[in-house]
Amino acid sequence: MTSFSTDIKPLFTRLDTACMSGRGVQLNSFAYMSDATGDATFADYANVRHVLAHLQGTEKPQMPMGEPAWSDEKIAILQDWIDGGFLP
Repeated sequence: MTSFSTDIKPLFTRLDTACMSGRGVQLNSFAYMSDATGDATFADYANVRHVLAHLQGTEKPQMPMGEPAWSDEKIAILQDWIDGGFLP
């Protein structure tokens, strides 16, 4: 089972979290990343779904900024966490 504290949080660098916190995105916060609230784009879990879309490059700018794109393996870990029910 994929968990936020063990598997997801460590995927984001200090630079990632600092850069995105200036934009209101709390990559290192379980409460933020697992928030079930939707928005105009996503019916539910909009915060993490937008993060995923930025990592995949389907939303711009692509994350992480100024660094190589995430590998398919890292994307799959985040997707597994989402599919697995957002375990802490």
